[in-house]
Amino acid sequence: VHIEDVKLFNDEWVITGTSGVVLVVCGTGSTMKSAQNQTYNRINNILIPNMYYRKDVGDRWHDDSDWLHNWGYLREV
Repeated sequence: VHIEDVKLFNDEWVITGTSGVVLVVCGTGSTMKSAQNQTYNRINNILIPNMYYRKDVGDRWHDDSDWLHNWGYLREV
């Protein structure tokens, strides 16, 4: 979990940036499905009023994995 455009002000976290992004949440795993599950489990433990998030994290893996390998972001295990 990575904190983004927020700041602690008078003992309260407030959004300070223009992107509207408060947190970036990631997961890891030996499969894409396990990484997805870890990501959503982490999201389920975050309590932010009026929070919304993407519901398609990792869904494009099967379409995009070849590109990620070709660009050097992934290596064969």
